[in-house]
Amino acid sequence: MMACGCNHLPITTASAATAPEPSAIAEPSVPMFVVPNETMSFVITFRGIQVANVQTAIGEPGWVEGKRAVIIKSLGRTEGLIALMGELRWELESTIDLDLGIPITDHEEAWAELAGEKHHDDKHGSFGDSDHHDVHSAIGTLRGWHGAANEHRKVRMQLGGGHFPIDIWAAGREVVSGRPALRFDGIADRDVHFSIWLSDDAARVPLLCSTETEVGTIAVKLVEYG
Repeated sequence: MMACGCNHLPITTASAATAPEPSAIAEPSVPMFVVPNETMSFVITFRGIQVANVQTAIGEPGWVEGKRAVIIKSLGRTEGLIALMGELRWELESTIDLDLGIPITDHEEAWAELAGEKHHDDKHGSFGDSDHHDVHSAIGTLRGWHGAANEHRKVRMQLGGGHFPIDIWAAGREVVSGRPALRFDGIADRDVHFSIWLSDDAARVPLLCSTETEVGTIAVKLVEYG
C-alpha cells in the first residue's frame, strides 16, 4: 500500500457501553462499507491543472444513538496557481449509520479569502431517517453496493447547503493507474455527467472521479492510501 500523510486528521471513535438493538427505517439504504482507520489523500485537477488536495480519515466503528456508526473526516484546501489568487479551506465530519448507509449528523465548514475579503460558512446537518446523503455516505454506500451491469441507483446528495438528485449505474470494468477498477457512471442534478472508479478488489477503494462541466473536466484522483 502507498503511504499516506492524512494521519494528522483527528478521528473520534463512535462508542457506547453496549450494543443496543438496531433501529429500523421504512426504506433502508445500501449499507456502508468502510475500512477502520483507513486514510486517503486525493488531488483535484481542473482541465489537467492541480488546484486542491483533500485528505480523508475513517475512524473505528462504534455506537451512536443506538446505531452502529462510524465517524469520517475530510479536509480540503486550494493549492498551486489557484492558491495565488485566494485560499479556500473545507472540512466535513460525518457520523454515519453503518447499517443504513446514511448520515446521522454531519458538520460542514468552509473558509475563503479572496481579494482581501474573508468568508466563513458553517452548517450542521441532522438527517433523521431520511435517505439523503453527504459526500462521505454516498461514497461509502457506493463501495458497499454490488449492482448488476446497468443497474441504476437513485439518491439525494447534500453538499454546501444544497440538495440535488443523483442517478448512478454500474458501467463495467476498466484499468485505472495500472489497477483493475470498477466503473460507475452517473448524472447529478439532471445534467452534470460524472464517472467514478473503485478498485476491483475487496477494499473497493475510490481511485478516480471525473466530472464534465461546461468549462472543463474536474478530476479527483487518489494519490496516497493507507
